Amino acid sequence: MKFKALSGALLVLCLILVVSACGSSKTNNAGASESAATGKVTLKLWYWNGAVSDSTIEAAKAKFPNVDLQAEKLPSGNDYLTKLKTTIAGGGKGPDIVAMDSWVSSMLTYKEKFVNLYDQGARDIQPKYLDWKWKMAATPDDKDLIGLPIDVAPVVLYYRTDLFEKAGVPSTPEDIKNKVKTWDDYLNLLKQVKDKTGSQSGTIVDFFRSLIGQNSEGNFDLNGNYIGDKEHVKKAWDASVKAYKAGVTFPFSNDAEKNAAINNGKVSSFTGASWAVGDVIGAAPSTKGKWHIAYPPGGVGNQGGSFFGVLKSTKAPKEAYEVIKFLVSPENLVIDYKEFGNYPSTPEIYSSPEMVNKNEFFGNQDLSPVFADAAKDVKVAHTDSRDDMVLTVLVEALGTVDTQKKDPEKAWADAQEKIKRQLSR
Repeated sequence: MKFKALSGALLVLCLILVVSACGSSKTNNAGASESAATGKVTLKLWYWNGAVSDSTIEAAKAKFPNVDLQAEKLPSGNDYLTKLKTTIAGGGKGPDIVAMDSWVSSMLTYKEKFVNLYDQGARDIQPKYLDWKWKMAATPDDKDLIGLPIDVAPVVLYYRTDLFEKAGVPSTPEDIKNKVKTWDDYLNLLKQVKDKTGSQSGTIVDFFRSLIGQNSEGNFDLNGNYIGDKEHVKKAWDASVKAYKAGVTFPFSNDAEKNAAINNGKVSSFTGASWAVGDVIGAAPSTKGKWHIAYPPGGVGNQGGSFFGVLKSTKAPKEAYEVIKFLVSPENLVIDYKEFGNYPSTPEIYSSPEMVNKNEFFGNQDLSPVFADAAKDVKVAHTDSRDDMVLTVLVEALGTVDTQKKDPEKAWADAQEKIKRQLSR
């Protein structure tokens, strides 16, 4: 009798476990159930238009027949970042793979929410990528990696060859690199160009963004202490004000006005990231053939560039890693570059024939060697999730120096006070 009673109890327990397992699979393991039905591992990917080419994603689907890759294209910018942070915090159903922009370092705060790609073998491919780019997605102790590099966005000098020639200043990429090494060199060049042609450069804020991008220090130190009021930031502020007072900066304005100025010859040069190629072509169609790019004065910064990471909530970390490793392979990054100008993060291919990019709009100049030269020399400062707030306040304050003729020192002091007030909240 005891044996029968025990058998009955075991049978009931087994039935309970079976029912519980079925219920669990319906509620928490829907992806796995779908995979079982199709014989594939389902991976959902979030990205934005321009992060990676659609043809590369299609190639990944063909490469991994055992994977049902569901790529969802979302709006870029702050909306994307907000959605990702909300998802990571538990506010929504998340994907397996996520694209991240140059703010990837700020996501290291949530490293426990990401698969450590070193555990999947990422160190084996690390030598293929620019060291500074790789480190942006790694913890300071290099024990965790939350993203594989996609592209980079080195800053170069965009300039009108005809206007520079008319002004009698260095006008070939080689001469500019050799003779316009510092921002003071560039300021003297701009004065000559303005005197001879009447044209100007970017706005006071454009100057500041480029100068800040060349710093090896950021707004916060490794311990999170605010250092955006120190000399390395103030120096960039003062140099921008100096250019403004010299009359070589275009008035602080909206994009439409600035684009019109680029098209009608009122702007003869500016520093911009590699992705600005498309912006110039779109803004200034009547200046086709008159532009070139060169190594920038003062050194190289970076304005953008993306990564792919894997959320720890995925049920298939191995497969997800293999997919992103394929997406960011040198061969596929060449495709991305050819399709929409994203410059690869893999220097081994910079001199390959596939990278030749003679652009008719830029006087048939091969743009790739200049981008390659710049990409290797980028300096990247430590980033912090509060950087956007600091930059926004500084840019708004610097803009008032132009638009409201506010005293630069007063504008600086007011901006620092506002930043520290917001940091104390």
